[in-house]
This record gives sequence, structure tokens and C-alpha cells, in this order.
Amino acid sequence: MAEKTATEASNDFWLEFKAEKQAIEDELVNLKILPKTELSNQFNNILQEINNLEKRLTKATAFIPSYDERQFSLQLKELSETLERNKAELTPKAKFSFKSRKKKPSTPDTSNTTTASQAPSDSTDGDILSEATVLFKDKQDAVLTLKDANNISANNRSIDILISNIKNCVVILHGDGIQISAVHIKNIENSVVYCGKIEGSVLMYGLTNSVLFAGCHQFRMHEAHNVDMMLHVASRPIIENSHNIQVCEWSSTNTSTNYFDQIEDFNWLKKQASPNWKVMDQDKKQMLDEHIKTFQQNIDRDTALSVGLTLLPTPCGKSE
Repeated sequence: MAEKTATEASNDFWLEFKAEKQAIEDELVNLKILPKTELSNQFNNILQEINNLEKRLTKATAFIPSYDERQFSLQLKELSETLERNKAELTPKAKFSFKSRKKKPSTPDTSNTTTASQAPSDSTDGDILSEATVLFKDKQDAVLTLKDANNISANNRSIDILISNIKNCVVILHGDGIQISAVHIKNIENSVVYCGKIEGSVLMYGLTNSVLFAGCHQFRMHEAHNVDMMLHVASRPIIENSHNIQVCEWSSTNTSTNYFDQIEDFNWLKKQASPNWKVMDQDKKQMLDEHIKTFQQNIDRDTALSVGLTLLPTPCGKSE
């Protein structure tokens, strides 16, 4: 049997996407008639269906046109926003009540520690990454590594990671025998994130005055400002509501095509180059190349933190 042409594969995907999108829309409409006790599970089910459809879109980028990919992505975004609106409308707000004050047990100050924990299913971060295995959250002035994740076991070597609300940190995500399926980033400031090789996607909401190293299949970034990136990405990266982004090629051993310099800016639909991002100059790229080994080696945390923070881009409005 002859293999499908790119056009045939693209048409088949469009039909499948249309059918699955309609099924999700029907489920969203039916939320309003479900018993309250069933809403939570159905919210999670719909979120998983949207995530699965997004993963299928990622695989289809090998043969669908760029314009179609953008339209599919916008439709997925609309589904996610509709789900969030339904959650806000249908989830009852907690009633106000007086509670007796109880003395909280004393706990050690962990503001500067580098622990990682299981992502709670009922947190707002869970809405971003429903199957997160490792969570790095609410940290400042710290070095965070996979060695801190005490929930990575011999039976759990393929993980998703959520990094949320960190400042002035260096995050190093690589470990022997550990496969990272996806990385989700939310509200990061003045930090360096070294992702290494990611089997699936890197998705970000809120990244400011930071540096990112990532090798992945799909890359999407929202609300990012003043960010330097070294990328190896197997499909066209997408940015939205972002500015002052500089990118360079990560010359890794990966032999696949690197689309690091073919960024799709959803806020810039003109034929001219987007003013929101540019390819990094060679001097800055060389500096990142020289320091990347720092995050690939087992060095002490103080050195990793001091080296990492010297790489941060100059905040907007300040001179070099």
C-alpha cells in the first residue's frame, strides 16, 4: 500500500481534528446539565482530551502547512479558554464562615531550600499540567535539580515537570536514565532554566529577564519578556504576547532539523519580520556556549547559581 502524500495526510488530520474538536465542544455544552458531583472529573477528562489533541497536532506539524498549524493552535486555545470559563461559572465559591484560630505547628523555614514535590491535583498549577510528576514551586535564590525530587522512583523514570513562581534561581533538569516528557513553566523571573533534552513539549506562561536552554519537539511561549534562548526544536516555535526575545541555535548531537530561527509570532501576522524576536548575535551565543557545560556537570550549587545569574539579560530600559 502506497504511503500517503503530505496533502492526503493533512486532509485526513483536518477531518480527525474537526471531529474531535466537535466532540469536545459538545462535552463543554453538556457541562451545564451535569450534577455538581460529576463536574470535577469531567473538567479533568476534557482537559486531558484537549492535551491529547494538542499532542496529535505536534506530531502532525511534520506535514501540515504553517497556516493550518496556526489555525489549529488557535482553536485549541479557544477550547482551553472555554473550559476555564466553565470552571469559573460552574464551580461554587467557598462560603464565608468564621473559624476558630488554631496555633500552627512550627515548621522550618524552607524559602531557600531546593526540594521538589508531587504536584497536587487540586492546585491551580494542576490545571496547567494535570499529570505533572515533579513540581518546583515558590522558590527564590536557589539551585533546583532533579536530585531534589524524592518522588522519582525506579518505576517512574519518565516524568513531566512543572516550574512555577520562582525568582533568582538556576533550574537544571537532566539526570541519568530519566526521560522528561514535557516541561511547563509559569511565572519565572531573573532565572536560568536548563532543560536539556525534552521528548515532547516545552510550554511557558510568564518568563521575564531569564535564560532558557531547551531541546524539544514543540515549543510554545506566552507572556515572555526580555528572554535569551538557546534552542533545538523539531517544529516551528510559537510565541504570543512576548517581546525582546533573542534566540540562538543549540548545536547539540541531535541530527534533526532545527527550527530555532523560524519562530511563529501569533501577534505579528504581517510578512515582514516580527519586531518581538531576533536571532542572537554571535558574541552572546558564544558566551552561552562557553557556560552551558556548567549546567551539564556535577558542580556545587553556589557555583551554578553565581555562573547562571551572570548570564541573565540586561533588564529592559537599562544599558549594558
